[in-house]
Amino acid sequence: MLWKLGVALCCCMLVAGSAAAVEVGVSVADITPDVTRYCVPMAGYGARLGKPSTGVHDPLHANVLYFRDGETQMALITCDLRSITPEFKTQIVEKSAGQGFTRDNVFISASHTHAGPSMYPEKFWQLQFGVYDPEIVEIMSTAVAGALADAVRNAAPARVGFGEGMADGFTRNRRWEYDTEARAAAGEEPAVDPTVWVMRVDSMEGEPRALLVNFATHPTILGADNMLITAEWPGVLQRELEKSFPGAHVLYTNGAVGDQAPSGAVGADGFEKIRDFGTRLAGIAAEIARDIKAEAGVPVGFSRITPDLPEFVFTENARKRYGTYLDAALEALPRKAEIHLVRIGSVALVGLPGEPILEVGQAVERTVAAQGFGKVVVVGLASDYIGYIVNEKEYAHGGYEVDSRSYYGPGLGTFIAEHASRAARALRSDL
Repeated sequence: MLWKLGVALCCCMLVAGSAAAVEVGVSVADITPDVTRYCVPMAGYGARLGKPSTGVHDPLHANVLYFRDGETQMALITCDLRSITPEFKTQIVEKSAGQGFTRDNVFISASHTHAGPSMYPEKFWQLQFGVYDPEIVEIMSTAVAGALADAVRNAAPARVGFGEGMADGFTRNRRWEYDTEARAAAGEEPAVDPTVWVMRVDSMEGEPRALLVNFATHPTILGADNMLITAEWPGVLQRELEKSFPGAHVLYTNGAVGDQAPSGAVGADGFEKIRDFGTRLAGIAAEIARDIKAEAGVPVGFSRITPDLPEFVFTENARKRYGTYLDAALEALPRKAEIHLVRIGSVALVGLPGEPILEVGQAVERTVAAQGFGKVVVVGLASDYIGYIVNEKEYAHGGYEVDSRSYYGPGLGTFIAEHASRAARALRSDL
């Protein structure tokens, strides 16, 4: 089968496919900052006032899944971090350039743990999360680049398959704490998606080599009073799944998490709750993974576009509350949106540079599916951070996600969905 090659404005794309098995490599890097050597303020909650971490509860990791199909290669990297910064991704790419990696074929996302290091060079973010130490970012990026090189070296023919199931009761729509009377009068219903999506990668002999789990909810069981570095419940999820599939690496991607909060965790304290939540979710993912039938000959490809973002818009409530503080935002916030698509078979993973609410994620799924993809998986917190991505309806309701973390106006959700469709067209073929 011959796949078309082409380049579109602000878009880099390469697709390949054949009857031969795609080669896959896997690896992991420890990216836990040394809190005994460095002052490590924690990202996620401004209420910590930039105070440094007091210790490490459990390690942070970056997991690498590398694909090679003929001359096409690409990497999926998932990190136990609050979000990805352009500096972090650039360093990884530059340190891996000798092996043919670029910003186009390295797809990187964060779990969105609120107990990882502050790693933001901009004053706007440092005012919220504390002053970062660039040496920490340098150490982390070196570790990830090393893991990527390892994954390239251990690449071997593989089979790939997909499955999904439901985790009812694990998430709730937290924006229904705002403007509830207006919502009721309008007949609205809270959007919640309990879907757990799993990709399984096997050796040609059928031994599991990697699992990728996507589930959309915030890792915010622990609050601002926690001062220990931790991967939160996604870390538990990954560790427990690796127990169920010995020898396999487990990757986790967050989805359209903007309005999705964890629900149903049980325990005497926060750490017991993350253990309960992550363990039970891992059990569901394990059942899904065991039923997946992986196949060889899966084509892969990628597409990345960087459209100019809309003009900055701050709500009246934001201006009243933050005043001149918003001037720092104007200097720090991105002017382009990095939208990154990865194709694996008929599945499109759509990386978005922020926290899309569920309805925006669903709009992205529709626009990308319309280009011929059988399954669309939204991955939030990928490549960069532009804040919360909401639609017009939710923008009108205000609240934290709009007044404190939305910077580009009510039309941002529509903008992202339309441009995701554009990126998908670059990968479209006879799916």
